[in-house]
Amino acid sequence: MRPVTLGSVACVVVPVGVFERDAPERVLRRAAEAIRAGAAWIEWRVDEVAGTAPGHTAIEALLAAHPAPCIVTARSVDEGGTCRLGDGAFAQWLRQIGGLASPPRWIDVECARMNRSAEVREAAAHLRGLGVKVLCSFHDFAGRPVDLTARAAAMQQMPVDAVKLVWMARSIRDCLECRDLLASSALPMIALCMGQAGLLSRVMAGAWGALATFAAADSSAATAPGQTTVEALLGQWRFGSIDANTALTGLVGDPIGNSPGFVLHNRAYDAGDINAVYLPLPVAAGWEPLKASLATLIEDLDGRFRGASITIPHKLDALRFVRERGGEVSAIAEACGAVNTISVEHDGSLRADNTDVCGILEPLEAMGARTSGRAAVLGAGGVARAAVAALCARGADVHVFNRSRDRAEALVSAFTRSGATSQRRSIQLGDRDGGPFDLVVQATSVGMASSETAGLQAIEAVGLDVEALLEPKPAVLETIYDPVETPLVLAGREAGCQVATGVDMWLSQAAAQQEIWFGEEAAND
Repeated sequence: MRPVTLGSVACVVVPVGVFERDAPERVLRRAAEAIRAGAAWIEWRVDEVAGTAPGHTAIEALLAAHPAPCIVTARSVDEGGTCRLGDGAFAQWLRQIGGLASPPRWIDVECARMNRSAEVREAAAHLRGLGVKVLCSFHDFAGRPVDLTARAAAMQQMPVDAVKLVWMARSIRDCLECRDLLASSALPMIALCMGQAGLLSRVMAGAWGALATFAAADSSAATAPGQTTVEALLGQWRFGSIDANTALTGLVGDPIGNSPGFVLHNRAYDAGDINAVYLPLPVAAGWEPLKASLATLIEDLDGRFRGASITIPHKLDALRFVRERGGEVSAIAEACGAVNTISVEHDGSLRADNTDVCGILEPLEAMGARTSGRAAVLGAGGVARAAVAALCARGADVHVFNRSRDRAEALVSAFTRSGATSQRRSIQLGDRDGGPFDLVVQATSVGMASSETAGLQAIEAVGLDVEALLEPKPAVLETIYDPVETPLVLAGREAGCQVATGVDMWLSQAAAQQEIWFGEEAAND
């Protein structure tokens, strides 16, 4: 089938830079640390020293002293590296590599060089004759090449031992193209996407039949955008536990910050022996990107996509998506008019839920907050809708404050029409002088680390005075978890309020999501 491997299917390769200022002993220590962290192979990145006399001496010393399998790579400037050798000089360097007493197992030769230069092709053939395997590579840091499929096919017809295609992902749909390329490849192949949207391709490389995946020794040593560390790949992202049957879950949003779910959901899968992984699934704002991305995950992953957490700005459109595909909408999601959880059942049917409601109520009730009293809800998006639905169900008098009055009016109108204000419940537009309040729920994106409003005070953003709102010491719930200590959290504590953070909310709603996605499996383990 595929006669050449790097030593094991989809092993982890860690690049280690070789620089003029480094003694070989220092470089060897970095490689040894990578091997201890879980790397199976080392890629010696010799961009800076290739073709120099000191570089030749260093490479010879590294290959002789380091026992682990390796790839030697001199990446050109055109493809994201720093090697400035022309094709003729590069071909000469390849021949020098072939003359070493301990030549490498693999050598990386860019497809563009082989296409341009007969000298490079001849030098590569010479290396193959000596037993060195040639990895023919292509990298596009700008995006997906328009001729990707044809390029992959042409590379497999070249006199090489394996091919590597890497490009900047436009969306998570690019990762599925990696899977398709791998499935149809006649030669051993590495197919990876760069950027945050490309993480799926790196983590699923083994399950999809890739020759290898690449990871950085540490966060400062990444050689491509979105390249995770070997520690995170093997630990947080569960690479060693992933196989063809692994279920995919993740966080759909734009932007996606540093969600605690990337650690805690995966930790729960480990503890429950559940064959699943939870990954960032960035989807650009807007109905069309969401519809296309969710449809791709559902239809192209052969039933392995089990569901997703939905965050800003997709909570309303996700509800529309489930409805348009004939899925079931839970009563609480109907009441909220927004969802934070989509699940895909074994028969392919969809269900929309909103676990933000329990995520809001549980921390407030744990503090002893008066959830049936007067409540100020800051925001008018998906989380604010969940807060309003939760508090109205408890009989609260809810006042909505938002930066955009039109959106606040639309939220109030929607809940008034739905009958949520019956009996002793009420909802109204907030008045600047309408306090005091028994509790405050901050449900805007103001203060989120990954947004333009990082560091800003949400209370002021909706037109309220911080001191006046917090002076009566209401219970405060922040729904942002990145950072944990937002300006609101700090101000609430300083005012002597009881404060629950976004992590408190997240833990409550995430436990409910685990039950939705894997309740039966978890119960059987």
